Amino acid sequence: MKKFLLLVAAATLTLSATAATPKFAPQAKKAAVTVNLKQTTKSVASQELTATGMLKPGKAARQAKAVVTPEGTAKPYMFSAYLSSLFGLSYNSGLGVNVSTSEDGSKVFFDNMFPMTFNGGEAWVQGNVSTDGTSVTIPSDVVVAELPYQGSIDICYVGELILSGPDEEGYYNIEGVKEAVFTKDGDKYFVEDDETNPMRYIALYCIETDGSIGLWDYILMPSYEPVDFDTTPVELPAGAEPAEYIYYYNDSYGDPMIEQGLVYVDGNDVYMNGLTPGLEAWVKGTKDGNTVTFKAGQFLGLDSYYMFYTPIYTDGTTDEDGYLVAFPGDYTLTFDPETGIYSNLDETKYSAYGLVDGSLYDYGNQYQVKPYAGDVPAVPSDPYNLSIDDYTEYYGQYRLGYTIDPLDVDGNYINPEKLGYYIYLDGEQYTLTPDVFSELTEDMDLIPYGFTDGWDIYDGACYIAEDLFTTLGVQAVYTVDGETNYSNVVSVDMEGNVTTVPAPQLNPDGISNVTAKQITSVAIYDAEGRKLDAAQKGVNVVKMVAADGSVKTVKMYKK
Repeated sequence: MKKFLLLVAAATLTLSATAATPKFAPQAKKAAVTVNLKQTTKSVASQELTATGMLKPGKAARQAKAVVTPEGTAKPYMFSAYLSSLFGLSYNSGLGVNVSTSEDGSKVFFDNMFPMTFNGGEAWVQGNVSTDGTSVTIPSDVVVAELPYQGSIDICYVGELILSGPDEEGYYNIEGVKEAVFTKDGDKYFVEDDETNPMRYIALYCIETDGSIGLWDYILMPSYEPVDFDTTPVELPAGAEPAEYIYYYNDSYGDPMIEQGLVYVDGNDVYMNGLTPGLEAWVKGTKDGNTVTFKAGQFLGLDSYYMFYTPIYTDGTTDEDGYLVAFPGDYTLTFDPETGIYSNLDETKYSAYGLVDGSLYDYGNQYQVKPYAGDVPAVPSDPYNLSIDDYTEYYGQYRLGYTIDPLDVDGNYINPEKLGYYIYLDGEQYTLTPDVFSELTEDMDLIPYGFTDGWDIYDGACYIAEDLFTTLGVQAVYTVDGETNYSNVVSVDMEGNVTTVPAPQLNPDGISNVTAKQITSVAIYDAEGRKLDAAQKGVNVVKMVAADGSVKTVKMYKK
């Protein structure tokens, strides 16, 4: 299937170093301290600290202690600015923030002014409104937050950088900071560059013990503008009891996706929370006959980047560059009263959502929304995409790759919370132990679906230092109501050759008097005794020989 490119009208724009991205040169002076964002070990933006491993993503935001207490009632605003990043400055628009004003109108409070360092509500910045109401001044001596850094605490402030330069190498010096002044135009607040100062950077900074300036984050041309649409999310009626449904669709890359969600029907009102790809939000549709129409313009809330979203529609039209074009239209599903399935299998019809400016953010197509019958015993589908990445001296590990879907052998959804898998190295079930996997606290044989230790084990990958094996095998395991079913064991060798072994061979709870022993050979025959290279549909006879010479023959039926 064709993979469409994502169209975002508020596209990320990276400034060139010669245009507006400053390079700060390190010096030993205290009065006119300069910082090189690419080389410093301390006074850099939070993204630079992330890259060097000094500050893990989100750590500062979670531990930050807000100092400024906002007054008044917070209202939703859209924030845009050039944000600092590893690649310079990137333009971001539509970030969701809050702004509040004191009762007497003399003070304004900005939330999330530095979204790369703080999450919403964790650090407020206070500004004072001028007597004529045309500007807002942010004092440079008001503490914004306390941020932990390598055992110490940085006291952070906000101010406008005083720069000099550039020099012949393109470096700018930080001469100091001053209070930041925003222009106030009604309910809109912004900082624009001017001819006398073409780069007015607003910075989150700290003062080091030696008097130098340490940058945590910085932005260029920030703008706060009130949201002009209804931000009330769709909510279920009181007392609603939604039913479990499974959402099957293709994502924006054309890859098949399966998500568990909910559907609630109240007369002709149909509520769904799985129709927006990857975003848990309710949307409301209206049923007319067997057609359910979901109107555009419904507010979906904020995602982890604090962007506002509204549902939009696209019909598959692309521009001259191959980008999918979005329209502020409705999306429809057809309801089958016999099966209870909602669907739209037209490849050119997409359910989409985007930023408040109407630009497309994410989308899916070929939806089938099926009722979930509940957890029942089932044979899980076989793992696939197995791989063994080469051992490297640098990491001292192999990367074992595999994919396990929450589906049974007939393609039906099964509960991932009751799904797990075994790993086999050279046909032997492998036990993950704390002495090898440092983040584990106890031995692990059966790995839960989607489990991660945050270090060596991830959903679909396991990094292992063992180097005395030649094949990787993976077997899915599904347990419901005390009944356990197993997939076949799919194996791959170092050359990428894949083989599938019938489940009884390595089924830990299968034929105990054989599987408890080391299997030396497995042969598969059809019902008439002809030897097969692999199991076929119908009846298969599996002959297993153990290391002690014992033989076990079983019949296996493959659908």
